[in-house]
Amino acid sequence: MSTRKYHTLLLFALLLTSCAAPVVQQDTLVLINGTLIDGTGSDPISNAVLVIQGERILAVGSQEEVKIPSGANVIDLAGAALLPGFINAHVHFAFNEQNLKAWAYGGVTTVRDEGITSSGTLEEMMSWRDESNQRPQAARLVSAGYMLTVPDGYGDLFVTSPDEARQKVFEELDAGVNLIKISMEDGYAGQSGLPKLTDEEIDAILSAAHERGALVSGHITQAEYLKPLVEAGIDDIAHIPYDFVPEEVWQEMVSKDIYMTPTFTVFRNYGAPVATCVLNLRNFLEQGGQVALGNDYGGGPGEFELGIPMYEIEQMSRAGMTPMQIIIASTKNAAIVSGIDDQLGTLETGRIADVLVVSGNPLDDLQNLHNIRMVIHNGTIIRDESQE
Repeated sequence: MSTRKYHTLLLFALLLTSCAAPVVQQDTLVLINGTLIDGTGSDPISNAVLVIQGERILAVGSQEEVKIPSGANVIDLAGAALLPGFINAHVHFAFNEQNLKAWAYGGVTTVRDEGITSSGTLEEMMSWRDESNQRPQAARLVSAGYMLTVPDGYGDLFVTSPDEARQKVFEELDAGVNLIKISMEDGYAGQSGLPKLTDEEIDAILSAAHERGALVSGHITQAEYLKPLVEAGIDDIAHIPYDFVPEEVWQEMVSKDIYMTPTFTVFRNYGAPVATCVLNLRNFLEQGGQVALGNDYGGGPGEFELGIPMYEIEQMSRAGMTPMQIIIASTKNAAIVSGIDDQLGTLETGRIADVLVVSGNPLDDLQNLHNIRMVIHNGTIIRDESQE
């Protein structure tokens, strides 16, 4: 065979190879024929394909755009909806393996613990978190450490001056917490007049955390204590107030891009006026406010939902949020307030593969979120109704 003919045949073979579907490792999972709701707010895509390699999304889009790698494990979703794994951005009692497994199995693949209630040193708790986060069957745990307050105030980590407040923030962050939580609570369950952080202490906490690139979440339940946190530049508010909030406070929140995590469930359980909470959220939304999902699991008496907190979703709907806005609140926005939006919260190429599959389209009926068919966490299928 001549050299020219050999090179021609070799080139032809290479061209055939380049046109074929890519060949990848055996741990590649492909979901086909799904309705993609990717968490970004983009229009849903029918007949979508999602390719997962290891724990990451390798490709996602329409069947015309995404080639299916040869040798992959292909699962036909028959039109089921594909969403990012949900994130509950306000829970407690998350340092508990049983709770984390229940959240994950129920479609909540990440939780943000807004105040440690377990005993043990902070270093021990963060070590437990890191070990737990290696197990795909357990929801990913993001921790705000111990909630900062003043002596006899509502919280667990006490500060008595701006200097001490800065030091406590650095100690928490050095121990490995993901973000900082502070409290401005006057009282609950019959208590009132609790001591609170000063403006100077609040400023010290925020500046210290932001110097380290950490977010600060603020606990309030009344409008009076929302205003100083908004003025200070808090990153998100951990409860919607149960009393009337002036319009100018909502406007300042929006102008500073401060998110709201409403937690209607805990107000219901305490007998607070949920209708006022719903009205406040409606007013916040009318100003252009951004909302994240959270139900304050374990933060009070009564029942709280493990898995997707549908009571929260129903109240968001009452406040005027569309199904798409609610899905964004439960995925992308919840990832933002948890400080993990560079890796999670949307179904996009390169991101960690946390995926929720439900029968029926939740954009048509949010109750379809009950119809869980599959949960994928860190690229691993942890629930598959077709196999159960």
